[in-house]
Parts: sequence; structure tokens; C-alpha cells
Amino acid sequence: MEEPEEPADSGQSLVPVYIYSPEYVSMCDSLAKIPKRASMVHSLIEAYALHKQMRIVKPKVASMEEMATFHTDAYLQHLQKVSQEGDDDHPDSIEYGLGYDCPATEGIFDYAAAIGGATITAAQCLIDGMCKVAINWSGGWHHAKKCRRRIQFHLQSHDRVPAQILPRIFPRNR
Repeated sequence: MEEPEEPADSGQSLVPVYIYSPEYVSMCDSLAKIPKRASMVHSLIEAYALHKQMRIVKPKVASMEEMATFHTDAYLQHLQKVSQEGDDDHPDSIEYGLGYDCPATEGIFDYAAAIGGATITAAQCLIDGMCKVAINWSGGWHHAKKCRRRIQFHLQSHDRVPAQILPRIFPRNR
């Protein structure tokens, strides 16, 4: 972790967390539909010295077990299969939200594990009270599908902290 410079508002005790590592940006840059987007975003963050106002936290990669918390085994198995084959024409891909602007390309499973892990890292920073804001600029896609019904939360985007976590961090004012 890189310690940030003192924020302009010194009354702020917790600076935002920025989920970043060169390896993570490289993985995010690998998606053909948005080539180098993560690098461009990070370059802007550096150009405006925003990274000096945040605590940088290296993301973890989500394990299969962690991903299975939100997605069905069938979805994850399909993602692994098309990831190995690079099969964008698999008939089940549309059902799983893959295709067109989110192609089932070779390596898509590793990409999803990196994105999911970064979001889990951001959520953990919030849970641990390290920050009140955690930023994963390369966060997920709304295409992610097939959540376990027992969670009672439809995960539309990995960059949104699941609904079960938010009440623990931010209690409702009634």
C-alpha cells in the first residue's frame, strides 16, 4: 500500500482507497472491446495527482469459491470452458450474458477473477473501516449473470458492493 499525501480537507480522517496494481491494469487492458482503457484511466489519475490523495491497495484475485458465492457453478464452468477455447459462438453464451460487447474470449475467466477479486478487496477495505470510499475503476460489467438465489441479490456489476455488505458498513437512519 502506498500512503497518500495529506488530503486538502485535513478534517477528513479516512482517505479513499484506490484498488490498483500494474498487473491488474495489464489484465484489464487485455479485453479487446476496451483496449487500454484501464491504462488510460490510471494515466489520468496520475496526471491529476489523484493517486496522491488516495491510499493504493493491491487487489487480490478471486478464488473459484469466492466467485461461487455470487454465481452458479454452471455459469462459472461455462466461463472456464469458453475462456480456454475462446469460443464466442457457444450457444449458451447469450444466456450467460456473453457476446457482442462482452465477448467470450480466451482468458475471460481470469479477467473475471481479477475484476471480482478487486471488488472483493474494495469491499473488504470498507468492512475493515479502512475507508469510506473504495474505488475499483475497472469494476465489473452489467453482463455478469447467474447468481445463487439464496443470496437474494442479482449481481449486475462487480463494481457494486453486494447488498448484504452495505448495511453492515452504512446503517440506515430511521
